[in-house]
Amino acid sequence: MILPFQSRTAAGRILAGKLGEYAGKKDTIILGLVRGGIEIGAALSSILKLPLHPYIVRKLGHPSHREYGIGAIGEGGATYLDEKTMRSLDLEWEDMEPVIEEEMLELRRRKEAYSANKRPSFLGKSIILTDDGAATGGTMFAAVEDLRKAGVQKIVIALPVSPPGIEDEFLRIADDVIILATPEPFEAVGKWYVSFPQLTDEDVLQLLK
Repeated sequence: MILPFQSRTAAGRILAGKLGEYAGKKDTIILGLVRGGIEIGAALSSILKLPLHPYIVRKLGHPSHREYGIGAIGEGGATYLDEKTMRSLDLEWEDMEPVIEEEMLELRRRKEAYSANKRPSFLGKSIILTDDGAATGGTMFAAVEDLRKAGVQKIVIALPVSPPGIEDEFLRIADDVIILATPEPFEAVGKWYVSFPQLTDEDVLQLLK
């Protein structure tokens, strides 16, 4: 795999080539994690001829260094916190409560912003869950927990890039995992894209059209 990817759309087109067995399958849905996963998902949707819907998950960062991911919350109510990281940083649940409350407000705001995109029931469906990459995996863990509770039949995690070793962790929670590249050192998702602009709500709504 040649890195970096030119864009999220370019990465999504390459990823679609690894998901051909799901093309046009009845009862299969693509869920893109908002926001970056929507651009990946749009490319998958176009090629695989599958419906795309947004799924909202918010990263939970360290109370004093919010970019340092410790976990995530999903729109279905799942809250994931990396216990090993919490212990290493001497953090308790109470320390994270203000962060969780703040991110819940943003999650609700985004859910309302995308409310026009009506989703079918997930019960019995096969889900291709995608994003532009994974650094710690927290958002994927939260999303998968939500989807299992919703009664999905199969979960496929599909990503352009992630750190080495994370695939094994995902295989414990998903039925299939497809990751195009696992470079080391990893550092950050954005490092592996030539063009990696921050997407707005308007960008997401346009892609969903």
